[in-house]
Amino acid sequence: MKRALFPAAIAAALSFSQQANAIEMDGFLTAGFAVHDQEDTTYLNTITDDVRFDNDSKFGLQVTADVAENMQVVSQILAAGSDENFDLDVEWAYLDWKLNDAFSLRGGKVKEPVFLISDYIEVGYAYPWIRPPQEVYRNNPINTINGMEALIQFDIGSMGLTIQPYLGSNSEVVPGQPGLIFDATNFVGASLQLASRAFTIQVSFLNTDVGVSGSTGQVDTGSGLPVPFGSEGTATLSSFGISTDVSNFVAYAEYVTRDIESDVVSPGPTNPPLDSLFADQDAWYVTIGYRMGKFLPHLTVANSEAEPLTSQGANPGVTQDSITLGVRYEINDSAAFKFEVQSIEPDLEAGSVGLFDEMPTDFEAGDSATLISAAVDVIF
Repeated sequence: MKRALFPAAIAAALSFSQQANAIEMDGFLTAGFAVHDQEDTTYLNTITDDVRFDNDSKFGLQVTADVAENMQVVSQILAAGSDENFDLDVEWAYLDWKLNDAFSLRGGKVKEPVFLISDYIEVGYAYPWIRPPQEVYRNNPINTINGMEALIQFDIGSMGLTIQPYLGSNSEVVPGQPGLIFDATNFVGASLQLASRAFTIQVSFLNTDVGVSGSTGQVDTGSGLPVPFGSEGTATLSSFGISTDVSNFVAYAEYVTRDIESDVVSPGPTNPPLDSLFADQDAWYVTIGYRMGKFLPHLTVANSEAEPLTSQGANPGVTQDSITLGVRYEINDSAAFKFEVQSIEPDLEAGSVGLFDEMPTDFEAGDSATLISAAVDVIF
């Protein structure tokens, strides 16, 4: 595999058409399975102690249509096994208006450039792991917004600087609570990325007003109607990342911090403080690998720590450590096979089960779970 594969994979595989009135389609696919060794619990909402193919398997198609010489419509359609058994979803769709060589405007459903690989996170072929380190990447529940962003690009010597400010809104179902909706409004953020042939450095920041509404499933014994539920506040997320690919040496490192502030004046059972639902989080990971012909063995160490409220019933957040040993094998120029073994240690002493939904009764503090995953990634 060539040195610049990871940062350039999307540019090469999902390139935009440059001809007026042209339509171009490019696709990607991941087929994989995962299984862990703990009974009666689920990891990342779908992975159990049975061999399952729905967590990481997905199919995507990017469509680019030229409206004019300096204007394009771009969309990505995604069918993921973890999303209601491959239900189709328009992951993003926007109008890209290139005003000059340095400045573009995008409007519609756009990606948030929060992390190093946010722009191509669905395309497994573009990075070494089967799935990006979840301790970091699960901290932002909303990956796209309905709004607009600017793309400002210019050179600094032999390096390229990209600035992406954005604003908008969006809503998602709260994980594990299908009756609750997470609404993000007044969503404002920006990223700054400095890239060269040898490395990429990115800093990003976002702030949004947050509202949670709906029902947890409780029913009023008098009326028989669902008990309404609501909370509101603000969320702030900041991240820093760096990656390099030099002389067969590959490395990634990212850090993220998430702060939640509640605006609830008189909290109660049906309108709790927002920071009791979503804990403040700090997370990081480091990945190192060395390319040997068609093989890329790599090691990832990750950590997530929560700062939950001490009130009874507050969400303890995600506090866990993990170590992942993996290998990537280049089948050909458009396909790669990956295999990973991950050791996961949730911090039970802190009251957290990590990214599991619960832990078996015989699982004690200091114990670890083992997760085995394999996948084939293809671009076409």
